[in-house]
Amino acid sequence: MTERPIPTPSSDDVIAALERTGYLLEQRVAKKVRNADFFVGTGRAFKDPDEGKSREIDVHAYRRLFSNEARNITLGVRLLIECKKSTGPYVVLGREPADSGYPPHAHTMPIPSVRWELEQKGNRVSYQSMTMWQWLGLHELPHSPNRDQRKGLQLVRMNLKGKEWQADNSSIFDSLTIPLMKAVEAFRPPRDRTSARPSYAYMELCFPAVVTSGELFYVDADAERPSAVPVDWISIDRDVNMEGMSGNFSMDIVTYDALNDYLASRVNKFAEEVRRVVVSDAEKLLVREVSPPE
Repeated sequence: MTERPIPTPSSDDVIAALERTGYLLEQRVAKKVRNADFFVGTGRAFKDPDEGKSREIDVHAYRRLFSNEARNITLGVRLLIECKKSTGPYVVLGREPADSGYPPHAHTMPIPSVRWELEQKGNRVSYQSMTMWQWLGLHELPHSPNRDQRKGLQLVRMNLKGKEWQADNSSIFDSLTIPLMKAVEAFRPPRDRTSARPSYAYMELCFPAVVTSGELFYVDADAERPSAVPVDWISIDRDVNMEGMSGNFSMDIVTYDALNDYLASRVNKFAEEVRRVVVSDAEKLLVREVSPPE
């Protein structure tokens, strides 16, 4: 019995297969991030902080913004990106956010909050506090995420079934939100939580993001007559409550075609604004007790 020879795929066959898997999208995303002056790696492994097993993030990128070695102060910016090859668009349902002034969960402040003496009665001292994010004024910077005019609350993917489009979010949480949350925790720099005056300060801006090859739409949930509006990128908040990780988690959804704009306007402009704040008085990052704000 003669065995049939296995056909050899053509160059077009190979490229088409790679395109369907999304591997080429991952490398193209990495190239754009590298061109934005980041040190970039693909398929970066990290230890799952919940399960202990090895996981991967599609694109990992880092850039140091400021360093004072004598005082052990470092400011950096990190990108954690999942790439999604998609034949259907993603849709974000959201509304105009109420500005709380609090930092997105992914960003790491060297000290979560600072405090100042409010009053003293005998041996009893009462204090008032605010987050270091607010104390540094990061919520007021021109490109701060606190200034977003709209915020996503729900992410769905549109799938064409026959002649009808259907909205589905069944795998979004497990395939996008949880992996990005775990990556944020795995790469988060250490913090000195106990010392009265910390011996080091590692401050890091972290942007977890999903880059999709498909289209992206935004629907205002508060509109009387909602409509789906094409957008280039948008931030989405999800409330998470699970073992080891809980709270409000924010990630950005970005179209591949708009990635350069996202890196320039969302990441690099805000990073430069924060760098100027830190450079002007880096010692602020090493203080827990401060003078009352004016």
